[in-house]
Amino acid sequence: MVQAVFSYAVKRVIRSPGLFAALLLGVVLASTFFAGINIGADTTARAALNQQLDSVPVDIVVSLYSYPQSMMSATWVTASSGVASVQYVDSAEVISGATLYGNATLDSSVFSLVGISDGSRVYDGLTVVSGAPSLGANETYVWAGSKDADKMMVNSTMVLSFTYWRGDVEPPGERSINLTFRVVGFVELDEKALFVARSWSGLATVQALPSNQGNLLIVSWEKTVAGLIDSLESSILPYNSPFTTSILVTLDRERLIVAWDIPSSLGSVRAVTEQVSQEVAGYGMSAYNNLEWLLAQYQSTSTNMRFSFLIVALPVFFVAWYVGTTVSDVSYNLRRREIGLMLTKGFSTGQLFRMFLTESIIIGVVGGLAGVALGFLLSPFFGAVAAGGSWSATVLSQEVIVVAVVFGLAITFLSTFRPARRTLKLSTVDALREYMYVEEVKPYRQRWPWVAFVLGAYKIVMFLLGIDLSKLLVGHGMPFTNIFLVILLTVWMGIDFVLTYIGPLLFFWGFTKIFIRGSLKFQELVARAAKSLGDLGTLATKNVRRNPARVASVAFLVALIIGYSFQTVGTVASEQDYIIRKVKADVGADISVQLASIGNASAIASAIGQIQGVASTCLVYSLSGSLPSQYSSRLQIRAVDPERWLSTAYYENEWFSGNDVSTAFQQMKVNNHTVILERSVAGSLGRKIGDNITLNLDSQLTELTIVGFFGPESAQQYVVDPYYQYNIIGNFWSYIPLGLYQTIASQVSASANVMVKLEPDASWKPITTEILGLSEVTSASSTAEQLESYQADLTLTGSLNIQRVGVVFSILAASVATGLATLVSLQERKKEASIMSARGLSFKQLTTMFLTESLSILVFASFLGVAVGLIVARGNIAASNVTMSYSLVAHRMIFSLDAIMLLAVCLILTFASAIIPVILLTKRYISKMERIVRL
Repeated sequence: MVQAVFSYAVKRVIRSPGLFAALLLGVVLASTFFAGINIGADTTARAALNQQLDSVPVDIVVSLYSYPQSMMSATWVTASSGVASVQYVDSAEVISGATLYGNATLDSSVFSLVGISDGSRVYDGLTVVSGAPSLGANETYVWAGSKDADKMMVNSTMVLSFTYWRGDVEPPGERSINLTFRVVGFVELDEKALFVARSWSGLATVQALPSNQGNLLIVSWEKTVAGLIDSLESSILPYNSPFTTSILVTLDRERLIVAWDIPSSLGSVRAVTEQVSQEVAGYGMSAYNNLEWLLAQYQSTSTNMRFSFLIVALPVFFVAWYVGTTVSDVSYNLRRREIGLMLTKGFSTGQLFRMFLTESIIIGVVGGLAGVALGFLLSPFFGAVAAGGSWSATVLSQEVIVVAVVFGLAITFLSTFRPARRTLKLSTVDALREYMYVEEVKPYRQRWPWVAFVLGAYKIVMFLLGIDLSKLLVGHGMPFTNIFLVILLTVWMGIDFVLTYIGPLLFFWGFTKIFIRGSLKFQELVARAAKSLGDLGTLATKNVRRNPARVASVAFLVALIIGYSFQTVGTVASEQDYIIRKVKADVGADISVQLASIGNASAIASAIGQIQGVASTCLVYSLSGSLPSQYSSRLQIRAVDPERWLSTAYYENEWFSGNDVSTAFQQMKVNNHTVILERSVAGSLGRKIGDNITLNLDSQLTELTIVGFFGPESAQQYVVDPYYQYNIIGNFWSYIPLGLYQTIASQVSASANVMVKLEPDASWKPITTEILGLSEVTSASSTAEQLESYQADLTLTGSLNIQRVGVVFSILAASVATGLATLVSLQERKKEASIMSARGLSFKQLTTMFLTESLSILVFASFLGVAVGLIVARGNIAASNVTMSYSLVAHRMIFSLDAIMLLAVCLILTFASAIIPVILLTKRYISKMERIVRL
């Protein structure tokens, strides 16, 4: 019997593909997104981890922790060989470094000497620009980026010396050794090679290194440094040795580290580190790995990314289930007579249910496998978008295949279970009737829609008011001392947190169930709107009233996806806008240049202003001040030229209050004894515009007139700490005129930087390079460079990128869902359309009637979705600003041009998915009717 049921189910699926194609399409869509999102998540996780691992060229550093009397070069070689023999160790190299002095004729008399092994990884990133291809004894390469590289020549010699302390001999004191090196070439080093060459002190990560850090010499460890180490007195203690020696270890990361299983990766790295430590413990050495802290940090980041992927996927999965349920309703309704005939032939309801279950299994397996195949084909798209454009091929794992098929089965089962059970509850007589719409009519079912609507409406109101309950209470503490109220509030905070993600979904579901399916109000509105169409409008209204469940389903799907699209696109656009503005605010201008001293600050600022592509510059002096009181209080003060600052610096009008920014700086321009005071300080002192305040500028008491306030409204006001007796104040600046600073410059201590504004078409890279070549310039930070670094950091951008994928797929899901719902509804009304055509309705009239039904639903649902989506986006932005109350830059609701275009595409596809099936199927019904008439 089981075999017969299975055989009949298979034949039924094969012979009637039209009844199952819609459900299969929904399952394939959801499975494709599920498989693709898993591939995208794995790709993003691996790319983000590899990106962070690239900043750690040295996995393990082996160094001395105890001090035996002698550490000859042979001991280091033996220890290195032992480390290299440990499983999962790719390579181990000895490296030594020392600081030498000499050659007073050069600008810098300080040289960093590094001895690298013959198999060192430095050679992987080393390019000989000129000179010999290899190093011999007492021969050196000069790094081309050295400060005095242009003053050295190939085959020239230099005499250098290093000193070390001898406290174990008489008389104790310093000893010096002079060394003669021959320059045999100049080399370029990439970032990693340069880092390793400078990392003999055991640095953990690659850091930006200024180009003017002295001179770097590279020698052979075996041919030069080993002999120098052995030539030192055997009794010298290692901590007195002029050489710092370490063993740099590289691990087999591909075998040890799995991006989606960080806990086991941590355990593996720790195990290898312990084995390396055991190998070198006898030499007084220990091993420290640079990967553990990175993996531990990435573990939390990866969890957050996975959570964001799940949130993005929820709407698509829910749409797949809901549209599957709608399609199943129609499918089983169209098969009523078949079911009635099978019941009369002796089939039991249990057998029929098993047959339906078998059909679901077939559709689920086929849909799941098809989704895996499509997801794999689309994996470059998912991976490239999630990984910010960088893509590496991903092997489809068995876990993804199994989970995707199980997911397809689950979606199919959930979609068909209740419709099948409801259909099988019909009596044989009812099942054999020509037409009977199967619908839930139990009144108790209305309880859950009301619960969903109330919870969803509560969260919508919270979004509208910009209140995040958990962040509000956590930030300000529980307002109650009663333990029961605290417990109750804690539970409600958990519910509120969950509603943050599912509240809009519950609102849409409850609203459509109550006010569209369970009420005549919507039908009355449709009737009023359709009056202008006459009899066609009346027919359309009757069908809307006759199928409230189908209307509610379509309204829910459209409102959900449009609302989700507006919410997500608005949030992502706001976050991108915030990041750009935050970077600009942190840098202060297009380029911010730090100076080593203030002696030649004006001359350097003038020189920078002469560089081609620079539009304007502003010299800024930073100094500290305080309020004259019994408590120690610190203020951060900037002295600026009011006119040049306004034309050069990046600022937002919202940062200034009291007077607008132009008025405040204009008053500073005409009066040197003025100040734009930090808002929190002014609020604490009760000062307003026009009041005077006395500031202590490095012991220089100065009375200033307040012409404006600077800082956000939520800036923390300073309070007195009774224990330490100092004032805790905000972290924002107060501004004074440059003329005031110049009168007290000799009495105060300050630092200087130059803010640079570029011309619109200027390139920041060559300008920054030219600025760094100026004397007294220690560093230069560019807004464009900071933004590029941010965009390249997948731990920061991965979640935003995957949300874009979610929006695109959600739009496709909405289009397919709307099209399928329209398709099956028209399929159910095939006989009705044929009869109306036979009675004289033309193709245009039938199309108008059907479009009136669909468009009324779509327009209403679209307005609902847009309104809720904008409210949720605004609420998320307001909640973000609550948690960043001490940040100068605040989130704001903004839709960029590409965001507007994406939302327009969403609306167009949603409407097209309802219009196109109506036109095509109506045309098909009319054509069939015409053929019948001709015959």
